[in-house]
This record gives sequence, structure tokens and C-alpha cells, in this order.
Amino acid sequence: MKKSLLKIFFVSVSLFLIGLSGCTQKTPDYAAFPKIDAHVHLGHPEFNFAELGQKNNIRLMTLCTRASSQEYIDRQYDLYSRLHEQNPDVISYASTFTMEGWGEPDWQTKTIQYLQSTFDRGAIAVKVWKDIGMTFRKPDSSFIMIDDPSFDPILDYIASQGKTVVAHIAEPKGCWLPLDSIIVLGDRNYFKNNPQYHMYLHPDYPSYMELINARDNMLAKHPDLRVVGCHLGSLEWDVDELAKRLDKYPNFAVDISARIAHLQYQDRDKVRNFLKKYKDRILYGTDITITPNMKPEAIETRYTNSWKADWQYFTTDQELTSRSLSTPFQGLKLDTKILKKIYYENALKWYPGMER
Repeated sequence: MKKSLLKIFFVSVSLFLIGLSGCTQKTPDYAAFPKIDAHVHLGHPEFNFAELGQKNNIRLMTLCTRASSQEYIDRQYDLYSRLHEQNPDVISYASTFTMEGWGEPDWQTKTIQYLQSTFDRGAIAVKVWKDIGMTFRKPDSSFIMIDDPSFDPILDYIASQGKTVVAHIAEPKGCWLPLDSIIVLGDRNYFKNNPQYHMYLHPDYPSYMELINARDNMLAKHPDLRVVGCHLGSLEWDVDELAKRLDKYPNFAVDISARIAHLQYQDRDKVRNFLKKYKDRILYGTDITITPNMKPEAIETRYTNSWKADWQYFTTDQELTSRSLSTPFQGLKLDTKILKKIYYENALKWYPGMER
């Protein structure tokens, strides 16, 4: 009897200490913690992004984007490749390809040759943007979707080279709603200022699910292709829906860029459990875009404030507020092992070549 009581006592004390340890878990030091922002657009040719990264102990993955103009792509590519060559330990980049000449007999060959030239110079991934599915049309006026057979040789080539596709397909689900029904205020402002992408105003364009299904079909057709879905894979509105795709497509991961507010308005415990279960499939990112006319102090402030606000959300359990939400929310206070994966290790895993 005494032994049983003694055993119960020690178990109770142990559980208490474990609980106490969890409650008093020290917040990791922001400056000492290695980080990767796996989704940025470094559009300023003079700003010292490497110094900013070193100051915040964060590496940067900058993405070429938009497929309408080879000239526009070349300007991005020339800048990003130069930044990478000057600071390969801080800056990595993804190239992209143009839709100019799509449907012509040599378009696929030219596209593959161009991508090879970017890989030779240091690109470690290829970005495909939402204009595939939401802008480009076939001669019969139907939209060109990402699962169109014309992309298959290109996607197969990217997979054969061990590179990753960074896929921004579709938009937040709220894009198909009236402005006043969109929960995240940042999304509401974006679509107010960019009505060409507010699909509620364009009922003749593909639906949300048509775009998601096309992306999923691409994943099914190319099981050997490594894909990182930008913006929580455009399934930002429900982590349960995203979990279904992560379960079904093992070569699919997502970044959280520009969609953290969507995590903040969902049930906190559900989000924490999701991040714990899929800790190997989530990459940190911000999607902060810098333009050539921005002042250096504004660039540094924008990045630093965003990085530190996100860090507070993921590492503390404080009550927080955001300009993107009308109500406060509680920080997640994730375990350090999970933070290491989301903030650093997963980017190295899903973007081979970044580790050098």
C-alpha cells in the first residue's frame, strides 16, 4: 500500500514538473536563432539585403515571378542572380519562365533551354505564378491551367534536375467573395486595389475549386516533382483541407507567406496540432516585395517589423493584434524543435542547393 502511494506521489510530482517545464519554456532568442525567409521579392538594385539578413540572422529566398514578359523576367533574373553571386550564403533565388510563344512548336524546347541556363548560374527552383490559370488563354478563349499537357515536359525536366517548383496557383478563397465578406483585411485591401484579380468581379473566370483541382492534378501527374505551394497552397482558410493534400501528395509542402493572418483567425489548438503534425512540410516566408523606389530605411523597417511580429506569434503565447484582423489572437508558443524546422531546416530540405 505504501509503495503504491509512493509511486502515485512520484508520478504526480513528475507530471507537475513536466507541466511546469512546458509553462516556463524560454522563448528562443530571435537574434541567435537561424532563420530563412523562403519567399521574398528583392526588387531594389542598390539596397544591401545581405547586411539586413546578417543583422537578423536570416537568409533570403527571392523569387522571379510573372510569366507575361521575358523582358520583365530577365530584369528580375539579372538582379537576383547578381545578388546571389555576391552573397551566396545569404541569398538564394528561383527563376521562372515566360508564356510568350506558348503553343508554338519550339516553346517547350526554348523554355527548357532557358531554365537550364538559370540552373547553371545558380537558380535552385522555378516559380509558377497565378497568371497561369487566371490570365492566359488558349485560342478558343479557355484558360490555360497548370495541369495542361503542354507543361508536362517542362515539369518533368525540372524534376529530372532535382529542382523544386514554387507554385502560386489560385488565390485566397475570399477572392471569390464580396469585399466586405473577406475576413483578412490585408486581402480585402489587396483585391480592392487590384480588381483584375478579384474573382468576385469576374464570374466568367475559373472558379476557386477549378484552380485548386488543376494544381492537385498537376501534383498527381508528377509524383516525382518536388512542389512548394505558396501561401499555404491557397488552402489558407482551413488547415484541415490543407492536411488532406499533404497526406495525399508526399512531395508537396507549403510556405506560409502572406497567409499567417489566416492561421491567426482559426482555432488556435487546431493550428498548433496541424503545425506539430506537418512540421516537416511548412516553410516560413513573408512575400514582402521591395520596389526600386523604396527608401533604405523603409525597406529595413518593413522587413524587421514583419519578421519580429511573426516571431512573436510563433514563439510566445501572448495576446496579439494585427492590422490584418479586427480581433486579437493568442500566440502559438511552438516547441523549439518545430520552430527549427519551420524557420530553417525545411527550406534546406525542400530547396536543395540552398545549404551550400
